[in-house]
Amino acid sequence: MENILFFDTDKQLRDFAEKHPIENTNMVFFDKGLNEMSPKMLEPYLDTRIISGFIHSETLANEKLDLLPNLKLIATRSTGFNHIDLEYCKKRGIAVENVPSYGATTVAEFAFGLLLALARKIIKAKNDMAHNRIETSNYMGFDLMGKTLGVIGTGSIGRHMIQIAQGFGMKVIAYDPFPNPALKELYVPDLNTIYRESDIISLHVPSTPENYHMINEDAFNQMKRGVIIINTARGDLIDTQALYFALRKGIVAGAGLDVLENEDFLLHDEVSISPRMSDTDFLLDSAMNLKLLQFRNVIATPHIAFNSIDAINRINATTFDNISNFINGKITNNVIK
Repeated sequence: MENILFFDTDKQLRDFAEKHPIENTNMVFFDKGLNEMSPKMLEPYLDTRIISGFIHSETLANEKLDLLPNLKLIATRSTGFNHIDLEYCKKRGIAVENVPSYGATTVAEFAFGLLLALARKIIKAKNDMAHNRIETSNYMGFDLMGKTLGVIGTGSIGRHMIQIAQGFGMKVIAYDPFPNPALKELYVPDLNTIYRESDIISLHVPSTPENYHMINEDAFNQMKRGVIIINTARGDLIDTQALYFALRKGIVAGAGLDVLENEDFLLHDEVSISPRMSDTDFLLDSAMNLKLLQFRNVIATPHIAFNSIDAINRINATTFDNISNFINGKITNNVIK
């Protein structure tokens, strides 16, 4: 019977596995990520060919993957895969499979929720009311109707964001290097146009070398004063230090951030033993994250835009299909080209 190791697990995943067992396998569940596992903890599973992890682990790098010499598949329970060392996996012949689509509506709805909370100062009003210090004049917001939303990335999540915005009577402009013909009337020629014309900018693109720090000091300097930034995609799309100073200067009136650059510094205690602790940029960005959390006009959440019961069930179903197909000799949703 083949062992399959699942890391970063929760009750919902274990319940799903109980109802949908994979034939002739022994599924083993760990609350920890692979990077938190010691060699001794992994000793009983040295013959393991298949593991499944999640986005909240640090990068699955050589030293941990080497502890599983027979590893042939990493089935990540996410669309993004920048937490996995793909070059190393390619050299070792390890397939990496993802969940290409699971929560387009889920993430878009969350992104719009962040926007609504910022536009109407909902969280500040709620917190003040709980502490009996209500001052109505402090909660003046703005209407979304008629405002210009710039959507960067028009994949499935971006398209749902556009639909919601149009339902609110917003003007939508969009940019994507691979435009969707169905949205041709919305596209502008370049990102600079998005930066200049948008009242609100929402990011829906993957983390790639080309997209790294696409929102940087130069981008902020082109934006309208009072712009709102929404990011439910990946933290490294925004230069953290540039965002901090744009908020300080009042260029950015508010930011809704479900993702942060180097967010594992905030989410996990084990980062204290990370080799990246000797990286000056990592430490500086992490310190800036803590500064961002102090702004009253920043709403930061711990990478949970995906986290609805519907989306998680879709993630688990696709992951189990990926694993079953692999066992039967078929690789699906492979991200290594």
